[in-house]
Amino acid sequence: MRTLDPSTHETRKRKLLQAVIYQYVRSSKPVGSQVIVDKYNFGMSSATVRNLLVELDKDGYLAQPHTSAGRIPTDKGYRFYVDSLLEIQTMAVVEEEKIRKEYDARAKEIEDLMISTSHMLSSLSKYTGMALSPRLDRSLLRHLQLVPLGGSQILVVVVSQTGQVRHRIVDFPRPITKERLNAISNILNERLIGLPMSEVRTKILDHIEEAEQEEVEMFAWAKEIARGAFDLRKNESELYVDGKENILSFPELHDYAELGSLLRVVEQKNLLITLMEKTMKKGGLKVNIGGETKIPELRGISLVSSTYKMGDETVGVLGILGPRHMEYGRMIGLVEGMAKIVNQILARKNN
Repeated sequence: MRTLDPSTHETRKRKLLQAVIYQYVRSSKPVGSQVIVDKYNFGMSSATVRNLLVELDKDGYLAQPHTSAGRIPTDKGYRFYVDSLLEIQTMAVVEEEKIRKEYDARAKEIEDLMISTSHMLSSLSKYTGMALSPRLDRSLLRHLQLVPLGGSQILVVVVSQTGQVRHRIVDFPRPITKERLNAISNILNERLIGLPMSEVRTKILDHIEEAEQEEVEMFAWAKEIARGAFDLRKNESELYVDGKENILSFPELHDYAELGSLLRVVEQKNLLITLMEKTMKKGGLKVNIGGETKIPELRGISLVSSTYKMGDETVGVLGILGPRHMEYGRMIGLVEGMAKIVNQILARKNN
């Protein structure tokens, strides 16, 4: 009996594993040896395929739900499949055109851009699209407006260079006139526009120290504004999610308790924000498969995400939350294509 050399044997196993996962992604049904023999011209008998499938089971790449059923991929199998994709499928021309039209119509400010991004990712993938906005402390100040609300309260409106808008209500110990507010607004805008948000608070305090004695009261108001409106110690990122209802159609989620836990995670967003911020620190494309997220509620799904930049700095993340049997090649292409478009839009906004 002829014995194959180890490298040829491993090559056969890899090809067989790719075929099983590809077939499972397309059909959502366990894949048996006869399906492989009938659909793929590997030149192997049913017995050989069965033996290789048993080896892949033992290696942890495949699992058999029932004794008489075919095989389904494990997280380890999906990881191999993603890592072995030789060519990332780019977005179809019609999809890219649809995205650009959507952005031209809606992406006026950063919130609109994030909403449109998560919507398009969900619409084109039929899964759940997500986009994590840039943190406010990494943006430049475009404009500051002070609006009297009556009594001793004022509304501070902060607009960043990317179009992010933040509102803060600041309480003062006594009322302040509209004229004095306008004077403070003019001073702050004159001296602070174009500075990073993370520096604005410090710069205001620096200006107070340099002020002449007769301006002390005016700058005291500015000091209160700095404390109330530019406290950026907390994460200001917002996660925009679209297509949460698509989770209900993920075929791998049959357990109602598991499905409920996942929906709560998506609704509350905190764990997803933490996961996507880890991606942002590493930069580039990231594929998390099932248990790789280390979040128990997400063990039945996968996340394909990619960072986007403003200039040379990574400022946010976008991605698709889908079933583990998703068509990874197309989803990777879609996410990377979307990140490229967002990069281009933010580059135009920053010029």
